[in-house]
Amino acid sequence: MIKLLRLAVFGAAISFAAPAMAYDAAPWIEDLRQVKSILTSNRYANLEWLTGEREANLDAVFERGEQQLTAATSEAEAKVHFERTLANLGDGHLEVKWSANRTALHAGDSGRPCGDMRKMTPAQPVAAQIAGWRPVDGPAAADFPAGIVESGGKKIGVVKISLFMADPTVCEAAAAKLNLPLDKPCDQACGDAVDRATYQLLTDRFGGRLRDLKAAGAEVLMIDIASNGGGREWAEVVARMVTAKPVKGARVGLVRAETTAQALEERAADLEGYARKAKGGDKTLLSKAADDLRTAAAEARRPCDSAPFLKREASACAWLVESGYSTGLMDQLDPALADRPWAGDIYSPAKMKHETGLWSGPLIVLVDAGSASASEELAAELQDARAAVILGAPTFGAGCGHSTSAGPITLKNSGGFLSLPDCARLRADGSNEIMGVEPDILIGFRRGDSAGRRAQRLSAKLPEAVAASLKSPPL
Repeated sequence: MIKLLRLAVFGAAISFAAPAMAYDAAPWIEDLRQVKSILTSNRYANLEWLTGEREANLDAVFERGEQQLTAATSEAEAKVHFERTLANLGDGHLEVKWSANRTALHAGDSGRPCGDMRKMTPAQPVAAQIAGWRPVDGPAAADFPAGIVESGGKKIGVVKISLFMADPTVCEAAAAKLNLPLDKPCDQACGDAVDRATYQLLTDRFGGRLRDLKAAGAEVLMIDIASNGGGREWAEVVARMVTAKPVKGARVGLVRAETTAQALEERAADLEGYARKAKGGDKTLLSKAADDLRTAAAEARRPCDSAPFLKREASACAWLVESGYSTGLMDQLDPALADRPWAGDIYSPAKMKHETGLWSGPLIVLVDAGSASASEELAAELQDARAAVILGAPTFGAGCGHSTSAGPITLKNSGGFLSLPDCARLRADGSNEIMGVEPDILIGFRRGDSAGRRAQRLSAKLPEAVAASLKSPPL
């Protein structure tokens, strides 16, 4: 019956619809050239990586894209070729969308508490399909599915993090604690309060799951972030909760743009406000940090010619402005400063009350080709700190995404929204995290694997990962 209805509607469309307008490639080619111009401007963070480590030939990639747009026969086909051209560059945060994205990342973005936040259904851990899997219950089991599986002679506590973002239900619970009605307007201050409360609650729930696994007898912890596409800087908090070893924030480079300069100046103004009330060493530290931010802001307003980078030649200027770390102005925080009201302004993990090293035993992190952005941030930092064994398949390769309020760029003719990264995270060896994280122990996950097949592949490599995690440092 459904097929017949479809055929009937299709037939009616043929009979009565007005003739479709002929496809014209010229506007699409103009938009593609607009994209190329943007990528070679100071608004794109990863040009140096793209032409250097990635060894991409932009002229060849975009020439091929224009050929495909010329050969297309419809706008639908043109969109496919347009998207494919960008995908061929290998930057996970570079994409075009044909409608505005309404998903809110911040709990107050929509003007009311928790409005437009993305609904999530937490996935089960890959290990849940391994024989002998024993689920571990707890108050936060719905947020972070977890369980115990035995391998390599050890009990492995496994906890799944599906995204480094809070679900609307967590936000609503946080809003309830603040006595905020969900259907009433919520200004910036209100939204900030809801956001902080939301991620504090998420932190508390994750800590509860670590305690649940300890109580269940876990001897090794495995954080499953396979197919976790990223999320928020909350990943930095998690990284410090799952190991007692010192974990440093990654160095961060920002694009040379007015939006960058303004963001840095806003942070400087906040610190200057704290400095006026501070004394002694605190005043000196805050004043110096604010001065550094203003120096970086001035540098962000100075353009850097892309020509040397396109030719892979030495440049008189750095493509990006280095400004602190993925954790803020400090890669680690002196414990003596943890109780300062401005601690979270210079070191983002301090925004959330959490127990560093809540899990201090052997650690494994499971990744795959779907692990991206904030997931790569977590895996890279733990790998660089030699605090965990990274197990699985090479990650997606998205790296740092967005550090300012600069939104997508609207393409002139198609009206498409071009989203591009404005920051880069650098590994301990200086490489751009966008290259992805290479696991210490490889698993040959394939895109078409069933849940059972993925579990089989994991089970085969788990004893090796357990043995490696027991070494100090691992591997």
